[in-house]
Amino acid sequence: MKPNTLYHHASFSWLQIMPLTTSLITFIDAAVYHSNTLWLFTKSDFMTTMIPISLFAIVAAPLTSLRNLPHLVFWLWFHLLHFNTSDQTASFEDETNKPDRPLPAGRITLHTAVLLRWTLMPMCWALSLAYSKEVMFSSMALSVFTGMYNELGGSGSHFVFRYALNGLGFAAFEAGTALVAKEDKTFLDSAGWLTIFLSGSIFATTIYAQVVGDSISRTVLLCGVVAWSIGLSYIWKLDL
Repeated sequence: MKPNTLYHHASFSWLQIMPLTTSLITFIDAAVYHSNTLWLFTKSDFMTTMIPISLFAIVAAPLTSLRNLPHLVFWLWFHLLHFNTSDQTASFEDETNKPDRPLPAGRITLHTAVLLRWTLMPMCWALSLAYSKEVMFSSMALSVFTGMYNELGGSGSHFVFRYALNGLGFAAFEAGTALVAKEDKTFLDSAGWLTIFLSGSIFATTIYAQVVGDSISRTVLLCGVVAWSIGLSYIWKLDL
């Protein structure tokens, strides 16, 4: 082969590769950008939801195999993403309070976020059904409570109904995550369900501390913690 022919062949090959390389880089940049957008929907709830519910499921299930750990974490995060897209498209307070979230930051339009919210719901059900129909029922219950709280105005309703929805939603998160943590994803024993019920009840009766004044919340919360401590000690037959 002549040198000129070899040179032209190499140049032609490089010209063919360049568009593919550019397209790949563009795809990777877009994937990273959109992945970060999804992360920002859930970032602020890792300490309040992801970590405590993951630990709860590990203990309540209980977790007997580490291979289930990534499954329970992903299931929980995916459902948290579903809840947060609903919550953040139904509320307009983020623009001043949490400007780094996707909507106020301009990373996603409201129309696209709403579309994402309703697309995620059947995806959550399908993911859950892959584990068991019982996990799917937990996912569907969470979807119902999410819609009631955000789209149907439960977040602005009477405090008793609002806090009850909070507790039910939290319990649905816990039930699904605990089932995914188990080897048998179709069954939780009575102790597991009682634990979920009590945890949801505690959440519903203490979440008010976030919204009332400090002086009031400290007193009422202290009374609530003492009452729940005594009650739980009695339920679990612990020595006081």
